[in-house]
Amino acid sequence: MKNFVSNHAVRLIGLLGSLAPVLVARYPGVPWEALVGCVAALLGLGEVAQRKQDAKQAAAWAMAEAGQLALAEIERLKEKQAAESAH
Repeated sequence: MKNFVSNHAVRLIGLLGSLAPVLVARYPGVPWEALVGCVAALLGLGEVAQRKQDAKQAAAWAMAEAGQLALAEIERLKEKQAAESAH
């Protein structure tokens, strides 16, 4: 369950955010202070989820950049080897 929540945190926060207006319409007597607390918590969770997503994206870009550097090095070594064998 923890893995599911971790993998789908943004979706779950979106679901909770979309349920808040429905609950207010269904239960109009809810005090506004509770709604402010709920909205603040959802915004905080959204920020946490966004930072986690940003970290995953940064790691993916770093891996892609490392792969490109490795490919460039392989090409350089092949060209060097071809130049040496031509002499």
